[in-house]
Amino acid sequence: MSVSNSIPLWKRVLTSLPFWLFVCTVLGCVLGSVAPQFSKDAAPTQQLFLRPIQFVVFPLVFSSLVIAIAGHPDLKKLGKLAVKSIIYFEVVTTVALIIGLAAVNSIKPGEGLSVVKDPVVAGNDTFTYANWINHLTPKTWGEMMGGSGSSELLQVLVSAIIFGCATAIVPQQEHRDTILKMCRAVMAVMFKFVDIIIWSAPISVLFAIAAVVAKAGGLGVLANLGKLVATVYGTIIVFILVAFGTVMAIFKIHPIEFLVAMKEPLIIAYTTATSEAALPQAFEALDEYGVAPRVYAFVLPLGYSFNLDGSTLYLSLAAIFCAQAAGVSKTIGEQIVMVLMLMVSSKGVAGVRSASIIVLSATCGQFGIPQWPITLILGVDWFMDMARTFCN
Repeated sequence: MSVSNSIPLWKRVLTSLPFWLFVCTVLGCVLGSVAPQFSKDAAPTQQLFLRPIQFVVFPLVFSSLVIAIAGHPDLKKLGKLAVKSIIYFEVVTTVALIIGLAAVNSIKPGEGLSVVKDPVVAGNDTFTYANWINHLTPKTWGEMMGGSGSSELLQVLVSAIIFGCATAIVPQQEHRDTILKMCRAVMAVMFKFVDIIIWSAPISVLFAIAAVVAKAGGLGVLANLGKLVATVYGTIIVFILVAFGTVMAIFKIHPIEFLVAMKEPLIIAYTTATSEAALPQAFEALDEYGVAPRVYAFVLPLGYSFNLDGSTLYLSLAAIFCAQAAGVSKTIGEQIVMVLMLMVSSKGVAGVRSASIIVLSATCGQFGIPQWPITLILGVDWFMDMARTFCN
């Protein structure tokens, strides 16, 4: 009998984060309805989760990108397989971005919430080309880490990429190993840091939902959240049919046979909302399906960092949802730049619980989008996480 099966069901439920997120979402609706004034006054409590999450952005994104660049195996030795894999990953991810942006701009799940703008979390100036140039690279480490009081995700991305490339070409192996060892240690600590602060999320969700319900004068916010969930699931289904259906048709892969062969890892990924949990079963399933070990042994782990189509699609939807909810208008050009930043900054953090929320928070701050809608998304994020993990 496994350890998880020996734990009583009631104990597993009471120690489950999705359970408490659901409970606090319901309690927030009730609190906002019966005590609207108190809910408005207590709105700053949602910062218990949002502020620590912003603290994580720099060390987590910076170290993960450095490791992804400097710690990756020599792609030249892998030849055409590496090139084909990366081209495929980026093409399919681009398709996911296009479908996600088309869906969220057509359905507009966040519209109607702008009447409940939260003065506690204000947006920054409009993200213009001049601002982009000025914020492209940092003058100091402090500026990049948010010393000005705002998130500087773009600076973190650019600096991490340059730093990672510099580390990769340093001739002294011991220097490379020292930097990579330090970055892996930072990532390990940040994983634990997130595991701790994530338990403040239910409290933040409770007061965020309560404040929005109180300011909106009713439970209309639930309709918007339901619309977002439906949009995420519907868009992922369309993406799977269009993108993966086309790939299977080109390479003459029978979809039913493939799904039957991969049913175990897919079920594990959906029910646990954790890609890593399904990795061992995915190796076994691909081996039994007839894929060469040298192929899946390289492509599958690489895809965990570079081919997170479900997460990329979800982030594009969630970011524009936050803008719509806050009443912040973004041009198509700004939206494209935003989702490209989301795509790059999410590389390498797939193993972090609620990594998408961390990246989303940093990006919203960079583009002048108030972050209070993020706490609303947290109330249903666990359900959407299952779909995006299945797609990944």
